[in-house]
Amino acid sequence: MYSFQDKVRFSEVDRHGKLGIPALVNYMQDCSTFQSEHLGLGIEHLKESHRAWVLNSWQIELLEDIHIGDEIRIGTWAYDAKGVYGYRNFEISTLEGKPLAQANSLWVLINTMTNSPVKVMPEDVEAYGKEPRIDMEYLDRKIKITGEGQQQEPIIIKKYHIDTNGHVNNSWYVWFAMEYVPEDDKINGRKINRLRVEYKKSAMYRDKIYPVVYENEQDITVALQDEEGHPYAIVQMIAHE
Repeated sequence: MYSFQDKVRFSEVDRHGKLGIPALVNYMQDCSTFQSEHLGLGIEHLKESHRAWVLNSWQIELLEDIHIGDEIRIGTWAYDAKGVYGYRNFEISTLEGKPLAQANSLWVLINTMTNSPVKVMPEDVEAYGKEPRIDMEYLDRKIKITGEGQQQEPIIIKKYHIDTNGHVNNSWYVWFAMEYVPEDDKINGRKINRLRVEYKKSAMYRDKIYPVVYENEQDITVALQDEEGHPYAIVQMIAHE
């Protein structure tokens, strides 16, 4: 496992003084990036070979609230790779090792010249090694949308949304979706304790995203779509038992 230690900043917490879900996503994403850079397989290495790891899906289990000033350890490890896919777990814990959040993620290796998936070769993943996956409930990477959706005002992509791949950064889709969560950050009085994201295609600078919100008893699902109704990403926030 690769890990780093940090302290939750004021800039990362929401109006309740808790680590916001998009900020939590950023911690996890940063951790995997740090590991790749540490191993010499980071951004510049991938650019030279015209390749990139693109996130396909998240499943994040929110186990405990994380507050401003909390000292936390963020860890990640690969547990499998096959075909064009890489499989990776994450965990945020206290410094004493108590899990606060856990996640499963699926990544696709692509050729950035053709924007097409490419087969993962041993040299792409050997340095990461493999460790046992977290003992958790693993849901399907595809999110099923149910209920009647409500169209919202479009979002125009700005320069600050764009990452080193020229695409909207993964966490911004979560930021966009969180806009439609109630003020108390609960669904029917229950705290959100699971996040799922399915990434479909990359949004670019000046694209318009059209959110469609589906509210159900235990979840709020936001389809972030182009003007023709094709999704860039689907974000589902769940309050389950």
